[in-house]
Amino acid sequence: MTDAVPSSRDDYIHQYLEDKLRIPCVRIRLTRLAAQNPTVYEAPGTLELGKSFGVKGSFRAPKPGSSIEDFFAQLSMVEDYELGQLVREDQYFQLEAVTSEGVHWTCPRVSVRERPGQDECEVRFDASYIENISQAEESAYAARLTYIEKLRMPENHRVDEAGRNGSRFVGRDGSKGRLANLDLTYVRRFRDETVERSELSVHAVDGAVPPRHFDMRVEEAMMFCSALLAQPVCTEVAHRTLRSIAFFKHRPVRESLVKPPIQDRFADQDFYSLATAYYEHACKDGDVERMSLLTRKIASLFDLSGASMAAVALGLAVAVEALAQTGKLAGRSKATPEHLAVVEAIRAAVLKLPELDDLAKHFGEANTLPDKRSLPERLDALLSLLGAGGRTIDALRLLKDVGAVTGEEIRAWDRLRHPTAHGSWEPKEDSMQVHFDDLYKLLTLVYRLVFVHIGYDGRFDARNVRGWPVHEFKGKEAQAALGWQ
Repeated sequence: MTDAVPSSRDDYIHQYLEDKLRIPCVRIRLTRLAAQNPTVYEAPGTLELGKSFGVKGSFRAPKPGSSIEDFFAQLSMVEDYELGQLVREDQYFQLEAVTSEGVHWTCPRVSVRERPGQDECEVRFDASYIENISQAEESAYAARLTYIEKLRMPENHRVDEAGRNGSRFVGRDGSKGRLANLDLTYVRRFRDETVERSELSVHAVDGAVPPRHFDMRVEEAMMFCSALLAQPVCTEVAHRTLRSIAFFKHRPVRESLVKPPIQDRFADQDFYSLATAYYEHACKDGDVERMSLLTRKIASLFDLSGASMAAVALGLAVAVEALAQTGKLAGRSKATPEHLAVVEAIRAAVLKLPELDDLAKHFGEANTLPDKRSLPERLDALLSLLGAGGRTIDALRLLKDVGAVTGEEIRAWDRLRHPTAHGSWEPKEDSMQVHFDDLYKLLTLVYRLVFVHIGYDGRFDARNVRGWPVHEFKGKEAQAALGWQ
């Protein structure tokens, strides 16, 4: 059981969630992201932080340069825009702010608006996040992610918490488990107030050294296992001697037709086994700040709360294609050099047939179709299909052969992919259950593809079957059958 009472940190977070956090600074410096002679604004001021807007502020500073010169400089920039570029890089500023205690806050990309005066100007700025990075003497590996949304996790952890107003909550409203080499604890905080939130804490065990951006990998794993595109509004990270705290503008998300792969709130062993497999796969994708490749293929599925059935169906169908064309699975269904050499020999032999010239003449005279290519050209295109690999259907058939996906799931994808892409699929009232069944077959197909990529061994909710029974998946066996190991 966890006992929790409000702390000074809680008060800090409360102010942010109520859009009331203020950080007075002895210096705020805004530097334009320009290669030559960047514009610089600098003056004391106050950073205003809140979940609804991120960070913003304003101050008065001496006006740099001439307003006439600035005007013509802005006009000349218009001609330098690249095709498809909405905002030029040098239209942004870098923010650096320092408090009287020497705490540094930074943001690499800030929008700035200037209201010119005679000798000075009012400068307003805003951004979606801000970060403080510092160094500590001792090494540590831990992170705490603060969410507004409630993540869908197994409830195997009891909490005992005191609220700000003297209230008290005792009950099973949290989660605890092992995520790879990290101990994880998830709890709801201050559930009866405007500052209600959830906090997910992890720390390394057994001397493990997680990658630099392990907090992002944890966030991805929770996003997938919860089937919710929830992003933290505050992250606190310790990695070796580095310490960071970042505040982010809140982007609300809601549940949709896309359900989690494991929804039983008591299935903690399977949940953490799946989360571990996803986390470890994401770590192998590269130690980067942004989402891993696999997450980028499927993340949009978890934010479809306002989408129509057709949009959900299209999103699922496209996700199937993306997962089939990603990583080792993409290469597994492509033609080998030996196969392509045989295809080329067949093509050359057919195009050299002595009777082809007469056949081509007759074909040209009889052809009334819009396609006016000659018979040799048409045959060349047709024969080239013998070496066409890497198609989604090829990958799916390969997976069916090793028992990783089912024929029903493939047929559901085949039924929905083209009509949803071309806008011709419209759900009918008298067959609505059939449509829902097809959608959940597609969702199960998406999850099975992910399980193969990450090598997940464990149970999951089989939404391709009426009643959604629990089935077993053997991801490592599928990988071995595909020759990945």
